Amino acid sequence: MPEEPRPSEEPTVSAAGYKRIRDYGVVGNLHTGALVGIDGSVDWYCVPRFDSPSVFASILDTRKGGKFQIAPTGRFSSHQNYREETNVLQTTFQTTTGRAVLTDFMPCFMEKGKLRVLDEFHRLVECVSGEVMLRVTFQPRLNYSRGKTVLVKTSRGCYAKNAKHLLSLSSPSGLQVRREGAGQRIRLEEGRRASFFVEYGTARTKPASPYRTSTKLSKTLQYWKNWARHVKYEGPYRSHVVRSCLVLKLLQYAPTGAIVAAITTSLPECLGGTRNWDYRYSWVRDAAFSIWALTSVGVTGEALDYARWLVSLHKYSNERMQIMRTVTGDKVGPEYSLDHLEGYEGSRPVRLGNSAHAQLQLDIHGVLIDSLFFLHRVSGNTTKQVYETLVRPSADQVIEAWRKPDSGIWEMRGERKLFVESRMWCYIALDRAAKLARELGYHEDCSRWDPIKRRIKSEILTRGWSARKRAFTMTFDGDDLDAANLLMPLAKFLPAKHPKVESTIRRIMEELGSGDLVRRYSANDGLPGREGAFTVCSFWLVDCLARLGRVEDAERLMSQLLGRGNHLGLYSEEIDTETGEALGNFPQAYTHMGLINAAVRLKYARQRSSSKRYVSALSREVKGARKVSAAGDQPGSFGPGKDGIMQVPGRVGVG
Repeated sequence: MPEEPRPSEEPTVSAAGYKRIRDYGVVGNLHTGALVGIDGSVDWYCVPRFDSPSVFASILDTRKGGKFQIAPTGRFSSHQNYREETNVLQTTFQTTTGRAVLTDFMPCFMEKGKLRVLDEFHRLVECVSGEVMLRVTFQPRLNYSRGKTVLVKTSRGCYAKNAKHLLSLSSPSGLQVRREGAGQRIRLEEGRRASFFVEYGTARTKPASPYRTSTKLSKTLQYWKNWARHVKYEGPYRSHVVRSCLVLKLLQYAPTGAIVAAITTSLPECLGGTRNWDYRYSWVRDAAFSIWALTSVGVTGEALDYARWLVSLHKYSNERMQIMRTVTGDKVGPEYSLDHLEGYEGSRPVRLGNSAHAQLQLDIHGVLIDSLFFLHRVSGNTTKQVYETLVRPSADQVIEAWRKPDSGIWEMRGERKLFVESRMWCYIALDRAAKLARELGYHEDCSRWDPIKRRIKSEILTRGWSARKRAFTMTFDGDDLDAANLLMPLAKFLPAKHPKVESTIRRIMEELGSGDLVRRYSANDGLPGREGAFTVCSFWLVDCLARLGRVEDAERLMSQLLGRGNHLGLYSEEIDTETGEALGNFPQAYTHMGLINAAVRLKYARQRSSSKRYVSALSREVKGARKVSAAGDQPGSFGPGKDGIMQVPGRVGVG
């Protein structure tokens, strides 16, 4: 499990020099994040923001991308773990002569009641037994390796520069600087350590003492531990849930509250194919799903931050809701490719920007309003400003557009269609908006929304159902299956035990399932190559099985899926159904929110199942007691009274 490292292994690289996507850990500071390989190499780092140009990007091109590696000189095995419930990463190297531990973190901590974030990356390596010879390789390639990066040696290390960017490395003495990069060898004996500090935006290098790394490490550890204590989930999957919550928090841009879909761009959904997208932006859908997940385990601060951000964006604007924005709230730019980079394992193109920003995706309104409704139910934090700025305008946009074809949850890049999932969320948008309207006193809005809501549901039940497939389909009047329809019971559009929903779940398992994995859809999307299974769909299936009362099946599936995470409990977007390897951008918010919600639903289902068994056993005892009493052998009788265990647990989870 994440906090308990698996046995050491020798880092695996392909013939082209790429590590598996699953062989990375992630660190961050609520402004940006970096991927650190199990071999001690930082292969992806954009600074100062998630969507800034990269300074290390060898995960997208091993020759040109740039990296910063600290590792033993000879053969070694290694493992990674996080320091307790934090985002401070440790990589332990074992050699024939000794053992060393590399600690990676980006300082972020509370100071005088405010979050303090520094554009520093601290790398501390200590020999904990024997003696270890280490090689340090510092090869920055600024601005996605566009143009020339020049390295300049200083008395305390070196700095890299190009036309617009500066990056410094403060290091122990002995650093050798050449045109292709800087490096040195360091011999550490037991108890000795060396510190390296990467700082953005400055050419100044310093000795170790001004960085106060021990103090910053202690404060950063305390910050993450304190945050993790907000997670109220207690159950058999707690360590997985907490790790997933920490991932979602790590993907939040603190200055605005925006939540990015992932920290990477262009990690392929199909090796060698073109299904490579830039996920370093904040999608309304992904963020709202993350709000669901965090709120369901008692973490509401991030949801409020996100809602406040959206209010600030729309308070003085009549602009339609954008499906995605940059972390600062700007519109996402046009999509283009970096043709000089070969892409992960040769998977071109490497994309910046995302053309999906211009699509019509009607489901975002329902997902957003439902998350705000859930937050309101949990904490009562829906103000009139939120209603008037976000809820009412989104519902009114649904009234205007629900009959229009759109691009759907999967952001199809071909012809727009009448997606069933999109219309389902249109219904949810009007249903939740009307409930909020009644509670907040906006009764006149309900009269506009209720008739359309009923009409949408009627059309879904007729045109969205295929008698031939015995399932709800991807589009109106079609036959292709769509795993997104697993969201119907999760969003409480229809209960899982509704005959049509239960049949849909069964058909999705049969046609889209491959063991514990589930593909997104059966339709031809027009893109070359076959993508992997979409991991969150499997977690949605866990939730559905639990709602059907198939608790043991759900737990069995959950156990299999937990084994699909990497050595740290991190998940990518997809999984190759043949090899089991991670595919797509990493780590993926979608997948981690699915894990959290599935764990919460399973806990609820297990409690409910236990309660029902208790009631059933107690009922048998009551009947037996009544028979005994009637026979005159024992006076009186007993009943369930008001024992708390008999109460069916309240609504927990999403939808």
